[in-house]
Amino acid sequence: MVINLLLSEHMSSEFISCFLHVVISTYRQKNFLSANIRIQLSSYLATVAKSKGTKLVALGGTENHIHFLIAIPFKLSVESAILPLKQSSTTWLRQNFDDLRSFSWATGFAAFSISRSQLDSTLLYIQNQEQYHWRKSFEEEYKEFLNYHHLPYNELTLFDE
Repeated sequence: MVINLLLSEHMSSEFISCFLHVVISTYRQKNFLSANIRIQLSSYLATVAKSKGTKLVALGGTENHIHFLIAIPFKLSVESAILPLKQSSTTWLRQNFDDLRSFSWATGFAAFSISRSQLDSTLLYIQNQEQYHWRKSFEEEYKEFLNYHHLPYNELTLFDE
């Protein structure tokens, strides 16, 4: 508490740089998301993100998952920044694409904080998802991310059944 009091005497504003690399899979990793759908989804999510006080910086992915980079304000939790994007995009995809009337995202998601020094490499990674997945499956990639960030998971329940 003493530290907060000392800091508040010297700082008149909050300065927050919070970028998240988010990974969301389709339910059961079904191949629902064509390149055309992902392009339209990116525009839609950028609009939704802006309306929620966040900023979608980039979106990439393959037919069964997306990666996106989002900037969030300090007053917003990770969950409250991501869940509205998942929920509204589910409805939007179902309403706008006949083949996606039963579309769903997987239950969970992964989000990783990104420092300013890692923005360029993260952007390249997100933008080159299709090429990256010529060599590696989504499941392999997802587990690598979790392991790299020392996030424990249960192999049996990691993906929707």
